[in-house]
Parts: sequence; C-alpha cells; structure tokens
Amino acid sequence: MGFNQLLFLWTAIFPIAVLLYYFFRKKYTKQPVSSTLFWKEVMKETKASPYLQHLQRNALFYLQMLAMLLLVLALLQPFWKTKALAGEQIVFIVDTSATMAVASDNTTLFEKHKKEMMTLVDQLSGKPLTIITTGNQPSVIVRQETNLGLIKEELAKLEISYEEENMSKSLDFAQSFFQNKETSVYIFTDQLDRQSLPLQFDTVSWNVKGLTTDALNLSIKRFGATTTASGISALIQVENQSNKEQQTEVILSNEEKELVKKQITVPPNETITLSFDELKESTYLKAFIPIQDQYTLDNSMTVFMQNQLSKVFVDNSLHSLVRTAFQSMDIEVSSIQAEQVNLLKEEGIIVTNQLVLDDQLERPSLFIGRNDQQAKEVNGEIQTTDHALFSFANLSDVYVRAVYPPIEGYTTIATVGEDPFVQVSERGNIIVLADIQMTDWPLHPSFPLFMWSAKEQLSAGNTYLGTFSPNERKPLSLGSTTNEWEVYTKDDSYEYSIENGGAFIAPKEPGLYVLRSKEEEKNFAVALAQKEKEIVKGDSYEIGGQQVDAQENYTQYSFVPYLLVVLLLLFVMEWEVQRRRGFTN
Repeated sequence: MGFNQLLFLWTAIFPIAVLLYYFFRKKYTKQPVSSTLFWKEVMKETKASPYLQHLQRNALFYLQMLAMLLLVLALLQPFWKTKALAGEQIVFIVDTSATMAVASDNTTLFEKHKKEMMTLVDQLSGKPLTIITTGNQPSVIVRQETNLGLIKEELAKLEISYEEENMSKSLDFAQSFFQNKETSVYIFTDQLDRQSLPLQFDTVSWNVKGLTTDALNLSIKRFGATTTASGISALIQVENQSNKEQQTEVILSNEEKELVKKQITVPPNETITLSFDELKESTYLKAFIPIQDQYTLDNSMTVFMQNQLSKVFVDNSLHSLVRTAFQSMDIEVSSIQAEQVNLLKEEGIIVTNQLVLDDQLERPSLFIGRNDQQAKEVNGEIQTTDHALFSFANLSDVYVRAVYPPIEGYTTIATVGEDPFVQVSERGNIIVLADIQMTDWPLHPSFPLFMWSAKEQLSAGNTYLGTFSPNERKPLSLGSTTNEWEVYTKDDSYEYSIENGGAFIAPKEPGLYVLRSKEEEKNFAVALAQKEKEIVKGDSYEIGGQQVDAQENYTQYSFVPYLLVVLLLLFVMEWEVQRRRGFTN
C-alpha cells in the first residue's frame, strides 16, 4: 500500500482541532429522575453499560471524527499494488500439437498451461492481449483484446489440434504484432531451445513455459507391412524414451481379431525392432502396446495393406508438357521408353498414346492421343458432362483443332461439337482423343488441373485414400455422382460431410476413418508426425528485452472510490443522529 499525495498530510490538523474543541467545551449531562426512590436504579443501569451510554451521548462526535479522518485519507490518495505483466502489450503463443497431451501432475500439460494462462490474464491490468496457436497455419484466437471475459471464454475453448507444432512459423508470425512496442511474449509448449527465439528485439521479453518433469513414454516409432507369397510380413520399431527399462506386450491385430501377442523388454533410451512373418491376409494391421505411460497417442499405429497409386509413369513419346503438368501439381513423375510401357512392373499410373495396350495393361492408364489412327479436323466448342474429372478443370475455352476416332463401347464425357473428345472405358481408363499439340490446352490453367483430376480418378479404383496428418487439407476428386461424402470413424461414429470439389480436411485425432457415399466406401488413416512421437523434457525460462526489464511490473489500484462510498454512508448517519436529537440542540 502507498500514497500518491502525501502533500495533503497537513489537512490532519482539522480533525485534531475538532478533537481539541470537544476536550475543552463544557459538558452537561441531563439526568431527569422523577423520584429519589429511583435514583439507585438509574445509577445501576448507567454503571451496567457505561460504554453504550457514552456512545449514545457522543455518537455525533465519533461520526464526525471518523468522517474527517477518512476525508484526510482520501486526500492522500491511498492505493494498493498488484503484480502486472511487463510491457505495453502481451502475446501468448500456445502450442496445440499432439505432445501437449502428455500427462503432467494428474492432468495434461495442455490443461496445466491453460490454468497458467488464466492466472496471467488476471494480471493484464488493461494491457491488450493477442493469442496465437501453433500448427501448419498459425491462427490468431484474439487480437489486441482487453475484455477479460472474452479472453477467458476463448481460452476455455482451446483444444489440442494434434498437428505438428511448427514453432518457427508461429514465431515468425508473432513478430508482425510487435510494431516496436514493448512486448512480453509467453510461449506455452513442451520444449523450446533458446537458440530458436528471435532475440534481436530489444523491446521484447520472452517467457517460455515448458515440460519441467521427466515423462515415461514408450512409443511405436515405425510400423510397416508388406504382402509376400507366404502371407504378410510386418516390421515394428518400439522406442523407450525413459531412463528405466520397460516391459510390455506388442499386440498385432487386423479388422477381425488379434493375430500376435509378444512380450518385450526395451532398455532405457533405446529402440528395438520386431519382425513378424506369415501373418493372415488382412485389409489393415494395427500394432498396439498396452502400457500405462504418460503419453498414449503413440502407443498404437495402423497400416493399410492397400497401396495408393501415387506415382505416374509418362511415355517419353508424348509431349514434354504432359510431364510438366503433373510435376506442377507436386505429383511424382517418371519417364519410360515407349517400348517398355507394357513391361513395367512397378505400381503406378501409366500415361501413354499406345491405345492398343488398353486391354493388356493391368494398371490404371491415361491415354493422350492415339498412335494407331489418323486425326480429323473439327470445329466447335467443348461440351462436358457432369463428371468428377471436370470438377476443377473447365474446358469451355480450350481450342481443339483435330481429334482421333472414338472407341466404340466407351463412354463419352466431353465432345468438340459433335465429335467425342474425352472417353472413359469400362475399366475406368481415361482416353483423350487428341494430341496436346493439336490444342492450345497447355496455355490454360485447366490443363494441369485435368491431369491432377485424372490421377485422382484413376487412383479412385483403390479403396484406400492414403495416410493424412491431423487437419491436413487436400482437394480430392472423388468421382461420386452424389457430390457428397461423409466421414465416419471405424466405430461408425459420424464426423462430418464434405462436397466433391471442396477441400478435404482430415480429422484432427489419429485413427482409422471411412469416407462414404451411398454404397461406395474409401478408407484412410490419420497418423501423428514422427516429431509428435517424441516427449522431451524442457525448461521454463525468461529472456528479457532491455527496455521491458526496466519497467515497474506492478499496477496501482486506488482506495479513493471505496472511501467516498463509506463517507457518503457516514454523512447519512450523521444526518439521522442530528435529526433524532433535534437540530436546535
């Protein structure tokens, strides 16, 4: 507690003067007694409660003295201090990655950090707060906010996103809020190296809150399986991230039942590799270690036995722009000799103009042009049907000079005037009835988009979409006529719906999921990044900016408003006492 205006201490002479006046004024006590017979009784009552009698006779005096003392105290402007966060503004960077789910002090590290943030919010003292969450794309939860109720409401809503933290992105993003202001940045994470902080700002102080205790964690680092002639062979790596030897079991199961159970012992801070052979043919395999450690998200891992067709093999007799179109969409592409197309053993999608191989190739194929027919000139605009291939690629402004004869029995999904331009076979292969050099298609954005859609369409025959990271965004050309898909867990719990052509956003929690559209189903998995399987003990530390450290980190709260309320009550009481005695007295 302190005083802002000690200069007004001289006003204390007023209550002292009033006190002296009461000391030297003449005092008379009227005590009417109707008869001497009652004198003794009156004296008994007076002596039985002398303090109450005294207070009743001098109530006005005490009320006036108390009021004057409070007035003097109010003139001195008393205040009390509360600890406040340093800086002109505050920034919270909150790690929402999967490792924040590690158990710490009978709760998760994330919940522990949330409680700490709530405590710090009470120390804002009117300073603006910005909250940033980590992830592939850092997000701003509140920006320059001073409303404590709104801040606490948003903090209560925060959840773990399970994405990789990408702390460097969040730190770069946070710098846009500094604006040469004295800023205190609080980072709530598990572990952060001091060298990762941008310490070039003199006006910024850094406060890192980490995981300060050792955590017991046994992790399935890697899990892979492949089909062999004798069944399925699986390989599992189990890592012990603690300083003590751990014993547990490894359980392998498929969609039907448990296949293998094996007792293992993992030395401290080491990794062991286990192999299993001749396993039953399965749609997917799940590895699980039933141990009660402090981080359970990495205790299981799943692999599907269906390979997604992610690689594209382009016949080198085709125009180079075909290969370039696939590469521009970040698709893995390899060139092959024309005579080796039908000899290819590696899994993937083939792009060629050798239509005679359509019945011979046992893999999805995209045919661009024909090497067995002559093209004829055409004239007209391109008309397309409602097909998934054209969800992203609009061909209406593409010029086509000539096309090859169509294939009988194939379904035409695009025409140039009355002539077929794009067809689909019964097996799902795609045929473009023109060479690239016969069109101006490569000059349009729809060209690489069509190639990407064709790759997605040809992969759609496989019921496995692949493995995604939590909240991963990816456009999928799913080819459903309903244009709507629903996401379910393997336990048949509904998650959300997506529209064909819209961005696919993977669920945030790791596990197995099913994408459904009427009778059609596609499986996919959500898995943690390798970095999110490592629990590392961190530190909590502070690195202060020179200008921020020089500040007084306290806030003053004045007593004066409360004193004025008490004074008002005292004045009312004085008036009532005076009224009852009579103002003439």
